[in-house]
Amino acid sequence: MKHLVLPSILVLTWGTLVADDLNPVRFKEAPTHAPVVLVEGGQPKASICVMGKPDSAVNEVVNELVNAVEQATGAKLPVVKNKVVLPAIVIGNCDQAAAAGLVGGTMPIEGFAIKTAADCVFIVGHESSDDTPKPAVASSGTAWGTLEFLERFVNVRWYWPPDRGGRSIVKMSDLRLSPVWLEDAPAFRKREIWPPSGSSWNGSGQALGPIFKRLRAGNSWPVNIRVHQPDWSKVAEYTEQRPECFQLGSDGKRNFTMLCYSNPRTLETYLENIARVFDKGEKAPIGISGNTITVSPADAEIACVCPDCQKLWDPNAGRYGTASKIVASFVERLAGEVKKRWPDKTVIYLPYLNYTLAPAGIHFPGNVEVQICGMPGLAQYKEPAIAAEEQLNIDHWSAISGRKIQNWHYDCWPEDRTKAPYQYPHVIQAFYRANRDKTIGTFINGTQDHFPRQNISLYCWMKLLWNPDFNVDDATSEFTRRMFGPAAKTMAELLQIQIDGWEKSRWPDAMMSPKALYHVSYPPDTVKKMKALLARAQQETAGDALSAQRVEYYAAPFDAFVAEYETVVEGKGVRVLTAHKVPENPKIDGKLDDAVWQRAMETSLVKLVAGKEVEPKYATKVKAVWTAEGITYGFHMAEPAPQSLVRNITARDDSNAWWNDNIEIYIDATGKAGGQYYQWIINPNGIILDGRGEDASWNPEGVQAKSFVGEDFWSMEVFIPYSVFPELVRPGTGAEWFGQITRHRMSDAKRTPESIQENQKLNAKFGGYNRNLADFSPLRFLE
Repeated sequence: MKHLVLPSILVLTWGTLVADDLNPVRFKEAPTHAPVVLVEGGQPKASICVMGKPDSAVNEVVNELVNAVEQATGAKLPVVKNKVVLPAIVIGNCDQAAAAGLVGGTMPIEGFAIKTAADCVFIVGHESSDDTPKPAVASSGTAWGTLEFLERFVNVRWYWPPDRGGRSIVKMSDLRLSPVWLEDAPAFRKREIWPPSGSSWNGSGQALGPIFKRLRAGNSWPVNIRVHQPDWSKVAEYTEQRPECFQLGSDGKRNFTMLCYSNPRTLETYLENIARVFDKGEKAPIGISGNTITVSPADAEIACVCPDCQKLWDPNAGRYGTASKIVASFVERLAGEVKKRWPDKTVIYLPYLNYTLAPAGIHFPGNVEVQICGMPGLAQYKEPAIAAEEQLNIDHWSAISGRKIQNWHYDCWPEDRTKAPYQYPHVIQAFYRANRDKTIGTFINGTQDHFPRQNISLYCWMKLLWNPDFNVDDATSEFTRRMFGPAAKTMAELLQIQIDGWEKSRWPDAMMSPKALYHVSYPPDTVKKMKALLARAQQETAGDALSAQRVEYYAAPFDAFVAEYETVVEGKGVRVLTAHKVPENPKIDGKLDDAVWQRAMETSLVKLVAGKEVEPKYATKVKAVWTAEGITYGFHMAEPAPQSLVRNITARDDSNAWWNDNIEIYIDATGKAGGQYYQWIINPNGIILDGRGEDASWNPEGVQAKSFVGEDFWSMEVFIPYSVFPELVRPGTGAEWFGQITRHRMSDAKRTPESIQENQKLNAKFGGYNRNLADFSPLRFLE
């Protein structure tokens, strides 16, 4: 069969659309017949014939086809079930399509074809139900083909949720197709994004609707993980009779939320449960999906101190590698046993947190698929050093497993740490082009509706997961042209500033920080220009309701962006902690009754409610003093039920530390505000979780912490010697550090119904994780 290469220009000729902003498809030699007329002069001339037993995906896109054609042309095409009424768009496998050479079962998984005949357009794809030797997978080829028809021939685009103005349809009076035959299938079979489009985000009650399906989100790959499984924390038989299967803390107690991956009993229990499922057909507490066995530790860092784990612990591997050999060695042993006993099964392993990096000396026996967490967030791959490190890790895990990997990427990172409206389509494009033959695809992990700030990036991300040859430059150009009417040129300029500011800037030490963002990526002149462009676009669309709605949607995140800029650059609204010099360090007993505390200036913590800082229900006062040896923080926390404080953690660096009542201290002692910080979480027992950045293996000496529990409060003193900081600005009048202070109050609602949980901060304006650097503020020293 002769294949045609069509010119890469926008052509609309009798309904055949070749557009640079669409995914490239394979055009085959077209049949010979007159153009197929579907709509003429705004009047329907054809039917939509749905064949077979369509699944929910096909039914959904057929409804979209009817609606979009009507919106574009004014004509509502009738839908006919299981018979062909010419002229027609015939959707699905049927005898007539087969006679034209289109059989879904012979197509690639998720693949489709669109082919015209006299008075007919066939859309046929591979379906999950197709009786083929291929594995039973979620294949929606016919739905994808129908969406391709909508994009290419009806000229529809979906840039963000349609109910918020994100669907673009071009008006036309006629819809007719010249003879055409095209085929396509996804380059990557895993194109998942979470939360799914039908879910409301963070309990907001507002769902995203069909946007992800319109962008062909799907997963037809048979090897799938059950994340953070198995969980044996509530299996009494194991917690009581097999405690050695669980992580050993520095206090000598077992942490039942995390497995010990070095103990032989853990592997034995894994295999027992696998046998119960596959050999006996029973249910068992083990992470199995189809023929895939999961190894995915609990959502916390590995911190087991048992002798076997400590032999494999690597303190020099950095924050993403200290525990890598512990879990990878377990996977290696498990996979060997699985290959002997269940050779048709696959093990899937999710490297994450401090076991993300591939360790040396490990080799899997060919039945392990690795799904790698891209810890910094894909947007930060704009930094060459980060991209190179991530690529090296992909290549190492692929070498260890001997097969392609899967990706677990985050669109919520680093959005959780800045309000900047960054865009990064070329970063995504570069990643998938580099890994075209190395990855199965991606699970994209979000936490909320990320479209307002990352709309065109998310659009391009889904398109690139279908085909990495998708042209993001043409897509962004067409996006602004189609969506913003009289403000198209202005919005194109604004978008380019957003893209260039993020993608082309280089941060000091490749480290994200407010200073990097607002002095390098989006400096003052750039922010000023962005504000002016938005104002101009609003003026330009004043008489165009739809374009104005879209500009407002796009502009919504910019208020928070400007507020963050004003806080970081101009210091507007920042709440500062001042440390006073005293002749001697206070006694660390948690009571704050030393005379030196009388010199200290007290500051109250606040909490974020509906985007505003408000006083918490349970007040927290903090102050600080310093000497030549170190700095001491003092906390006084209102607590009506101190007997109910959650304080069950007794081991250092317990990954569940934040789920006790606690105070938290972040310090950047360099004075540079360049993204470096040290963290301490301390519960009422004085037990510490400390870390350098996100590296919890950092355990400095000399830090002292002690609490005191009163009748209606508890208090704490924390002394931190300067010796823990490898680089610091020495305290003195005019010197500044940067940081954050927080209190996490757990609720005692079981005893006190009106009790509430609170997360309080020194600065809470920009929300997100407590480590959000935008909320870091100066710690000033006075003599």
